[in-house]
Amino acid sequence: MSLSLPKLILLPAAAVGVAAVALVAALAAPLRMPPPLASIHAGAMNIDRKGMPALSRFQARDGTWLAYRLYPAQDGATDRLAIVTHGSSAASDEMNVVARTLAQNGVAAVSIDQRGHGASGTRGDIAYLGQLDDDLADLIGEMRKSYPSARLELIGHSAGGGFTLRIAGGPLGAQFDRFVLLAPYLGYGAPTNRPNVGAGKWVEVDFPRIVALTLLNRLGNTWAQSLPVIAFANAPEATPFVTNSYSARLAGNYGPPADWRTAFQAAAGRIEVIVGENDELMNAPAYRDAVEPLGAKVSLLPDVDHLGIVHRPAALAAIVAAAAPAAVR
Repeated sequence: MSLSLPKLILLPAAAVGVAAVALVAALAAPLRMPPPLASIHAGAMNIDRKGMPALSRFQARDGTWLAYRLYPAQDGATDRLAIVTHGSSAASDEMNVVARTLAQNGVAAVSIDQRGHGASGTRGDIAYLGQLDDDLADLIGEMRKSYPSARLELIGHSAGGGFTLRIAGGPLGAQFDRFVLLAPYLGYGAPTNRPNVGAGKWVEVDFPRIVALTLLNRLGNTWAQSLPVIAFANAPEATPFVTNSYSARLAGNYGPPADWRTAFQAAAGRIEVIVGENDELMNAPAYRDAVEPLGAKVSLLPDVDHLGIVHRPAALAAIVAAAAPAAVR
C-alpha cells in the first residue's frame, strides 16, 4: 500500500513528537532509591572517628569554599603529603582512620570533602565536567603553602579510587609520586565489578534519563545535566551525613576515565591496587588479570570487605606500605 504525500509529510513530524514525549518522560520520571545495603551501613558505622580534625577550608577558583581535614605528621615531617579521597556518597570522615594512620607513620595527610559531598558545595552536583580535577589542582596549590617540597601521594577508595585513576592518567598526574587505589570502581562493565543486584546492589542507575541527557548534550543542550541519574543504597538514618544521589555531571566526573586501561599504563610503576577478598561490591581476584598486565601492583587482603579496606589493621598496614614504604615502622 502506498502512502499519500500528506502522510509522508506528517510522518516525520509525528515521529519527532513521539521522540519528544519519550525524552520529556525520561527526564521527568523520578529517580528510584534502592533499598539500603546493610553491609555498607554497618561498615560505615565501624569506622573510628576518634582524633578526627575539625574541617578546614580553602577557596577554589570559582570562589567556593571547599572542606578538608588536615592530619600533620606526628613526627613533624613535611617531606610527604597524602591526599585521600572517599568513596561514592561519603565524605572526609570515611577516610579518618587511613589519614590518621598515615600521620602516625610520618606522612602528613589531607582528607577531602569532594565538591558535591559533605561540606563542599551543593550535595550531589558540580557545575561542569572536570570541576573536581580543577578543585584538586587548587587544593595542591593551597597545600604547597605549608608543604612546598613534599612528595605527593593520591589515595582513593571505591569511586574515589576511580577518580584517583582519572588523575593518574591525566595531566595532573605528573604532580604525584604515587597512587593507591582502594577497591577502585573502574566503570560500568569493568570485569572487576560484582553484579549490581541483591547483596551487591549499591546503586540505582536511571538509564533512560542518561540516554536522554546524552542526546540533549549532543545537541548542545547541557541545562539538564544537573538532574540526578544515580542513587545510592544508604540507610535513611545516614541521610544527614551522606550524598544520596549524583547529577549526571558529578557521576561523570567522580570516577574513572572512560579508558581505564590507558590510565593504568600512564601511571605504570607508580600505582597500586589494594582490595579485600571479601569485598561485596568488587570482584577482588579479577583485579590481577585486569590491571597487573598494565603495570599496577595488586594486593588482595583476606577477611576484608568493601569498607573494611579503610579501617581494618591489615588494610592500614598495606596502605602505609604502598603510599610511603620508607615510613613503615
